[in-house]
Amino acid sequence: MSIKKGKDIKLNVQPIMFAVYHEYVFEGPCRFGEGEQLTKEFDMMRIATIADAFNEEVTSNLNDVPFVNVLDPLVIKRDETFPITDDILAECAAHDDEADIYLVKFHPFGIDLALAMAQKVKKPMCSVLQCCNDTGMVAALRPRGCEAFGWASWEDAIEGFKVLRARKVLRNTRVLAVPRNNSDHSLSALDSFYRHEDVTDKLGVEFRYYNLHEFLDQTKNVDPTTNPTLPGRKADNINDEDEAIIRQRVEEFMAGADECDMSAEDIFPSMKANYLVNKLMDKLDCNAFAAPCPDMCATRRLNEGRFTLCLNHSLNNENGICSACEYDLSALISMVFLSNLSFSAPYMGNTSVGKLTSDSGLEVSPLLKRNGDSYAGAVDAMEKAGKIAYTFHAVPNRKLFGFDAEQEPYAIRPFAMGGRWGATIRYDFAKDAGNTVTMARFDPLCEKIFICRGTIVSGIGYKDENCTEGVFFEVDNAKKFHECQLQVGNHVPLVYGDHFDNAVALAKLLGLEVLTIE
Repeated sequence: MSIKKGKDIKLNVQPIMFAVYHEYVFEGPCRFGEGEQLTKEFDMMRIATIADAFNEEVTSNLNDVPFVNVLDPLVIKRDETFPITDDILAECAAHDDEADIYLVKFHPFGIDLALAMAQKVKKPMCSVLQCCNDTGMVAALRPRGCEAFGWASWEDAIEGFKVLRARKVLRNTRVLAVPRNNSDHSLSALDSFYRHEDVTDKLGVEFRYYNLHEFLDQTKNVDPTTNPTLPGRKADNINDEDEAIIRQRVEEFMAGADECDMSAEDIFPSMKANYLVNKLMDKLDCNAFAAPCPDMCATRRLNEGRFTLCLNHSLNNENGICSACEYDLSALISMVFLSNLSFSAPYMGNTSVGKLTSDSGLEVSPLLKRNGDSYAGAVDAMEKAGKIAYTFHAVPNRKLFGFDAEQEPYAIRPFAMGGRWGATIRYDFAKDAGNTVTMARFDPLCEKIFICRGTIVSGIGYKDENCTEGVFFEVDNAKKFHECQLQVGNHVPLVYGDHFDNAVALAKLLGLEVLTIE
């Protein structure tokens, strides 16, 4: 399968040098030197030397940045009359079909050409500290409605490129959305995006809808023309070749687990659902996924097929294909937002704040206490009363520390308590106490975003089933956390690491109002 994963998308940076040479030998307020230094030949030699130095600077700072692709550099030469012609602009835009941003070097002038270029190609211009030209360019372009960035160091530039790349990923996100009754909402996620068209206009994300029952029919290995929802039409049903691949994946999945409470046959249906999701995403050029939970559960077809989509979400998230529970598209795009700043797999779930009860216990969702699973790490931190929040769902993954990191230990347990079906990854969040997490969620109108960071305190649900898997974290102010959630909704996804500053920068780049407790 050739799904264009968000994590693999790079920012194409076009180095471009705007240079001036002189046709005549003369001196003036912007032309000085003596002898041969005033000749055109000397100017051309100087331009070549500075261009080589600029290319070396770019190469040494960006070639090892994995999310940046540096295009072949351009050198644009003009005489001292500073002409701007169609031919010159076409020369500037030689690689515009690939370029995402233009990294500009001036020798010694060229802000006028950078402005004309930005107005023509509608792409950002940027520079890394070079005397007075970068401030002059940015202050000239921005008031005229053109994007421009000036960074004081290459370290700052790389962080800026990281943010711009994440915006590019959002613009290239195509969601395979599988609704049952309503393509805008699931009954359990009415706090999600209100109008998908607004999200497309604002972020560039596209939504491609696929009928839930057609999807469920195709999980069955039958003649692909016999599906009751598509009679006579050849569909994309799981076939014998697919099943062989799926069974191999089940074996590998079980072999890698520290603990496994399920048989291969009971895991198979959930792995099969994941395979079909990816098969359809590949066919429809999608790279993100969401489907409803209660709405689909009510059909009883999940019970009949003996699977949930929990394992699908976990596996896809750790493979750089964001995948969300409950048809919560606000959570899904928040996951894309976070994952592509952190280069790690996100985790989403029901999110709330804890409160201390009269008997000095930490009160949380009754689901989390069903089997008496301990959350002592949170309770013991009594001095943190008013600072504890938590997130729980059965969709953790093994790449929370980064897509390129070693796979984390995990267990395999069923979602269904009685029937022992519906494979889920179980993860011991308690072992990660002390790690920083960054959280974010868009509001229903795609006008605001809640961004926050916290510190992991403990975990819960590793030995349990169902949606009882969870993580507790300390935040600066749980009351403010709750107040922000009232504006954005329930599921607040998280990623590991402190990505707060870049998340705020990306939000502002997208024109969003930032809500935070900090």
